[in-house]
Amino acid sequence: MGSYICVMIVAACITSSLLTYTLLASDDAQRIVNACVEFGGMLRKKSHGTGVYSALEEWIGKNGGSYHYGMKCTPGRLFTVSVIMGTLGIAAGVNAGPVYGLMTGAALMVMPYAILPVLNRRDNERMLPDLHTVYRALALQIRAGVYVTDALAESYTNVTNRRLRDAFISLAGDIVMKADIYSSLDRFQRRFDNRQIDSLCITVTQALESGQAVDLLGDISEQIRDMETSVMNRRKGRLERNLTFYQLGMLGAVLAVALYACVGYMLDAARSL
Repeated sequence: MGSYICVMIVAACITSSLLTYTLLASDDAQRIVNACVEFGGMLRKKSHGTGVYSALEEWIGKNGGSYHYGMKCTPGRLFTVSVIMGTLGIAAGVNAGPVYGLMTGAALMVMPYAILPVLNRRDNERMLPDLHTVYRALALQIRAGVYVTDALAESYTNVTNRRLRDAFISLAGDIVMKADIYSSLDRFQRRFDNRQIDSLCITVTQALESGQAVDLLGDISEQIRDMETSVMNRRKGRLERNLTFYQLGMLGAVLAVALYACVGYMLDAARSL
């Protein structure tokens, strides 16, 4: 997947350089922006269904692009935004020198692709409580004799995270419509880049094939609880560091005011002599 993103970034660099040259040689900036949008649409039409486009589309879906960048986030539109940001970065930094312009443009161009995995990791942390609840609910229902697909279809009722809830609702719809459960689980798994969800799909598949998954669900539930505790400890440590930083800032401000008052008093005393 990284090679696909590199290809897109190289293409964006070449395109943004050409667009920047045109922008600097012309006063019609609106025409340049329209050209970027048209180029993104052309890219979508020509490369739709190809390996690069499909892989990038899957990568965007796995990282929750539609939830972070809007429901209409597609590889073509993300590429267009990347080109526009890179063009603006080069145009803004070229006054300080060509090297600064290229560095600024490259940084802004990569930013939409670099931020998305960070936002996805934040989502994964926020999903931990819901996943812990889902694992426990599945284990209890399966132990009570409820068939695994029926228990899975009701899992969305225990989920509060919007992205995870939408995926479970879609999975429940496939189960109700009697779609192939293995294909449905595969589509569900492809919507996330999350190890806990991968484990859930593997465990459910094993339960469908062997019927022995209660203990495994319980073990994974305990692992998720430990991870949730670890995340809470990291958040607590981050909060304590921020609090310490703010306290040091307030102490520094008080000392600066006291020092300013002392220096002012000493200068006034020196003038009166």
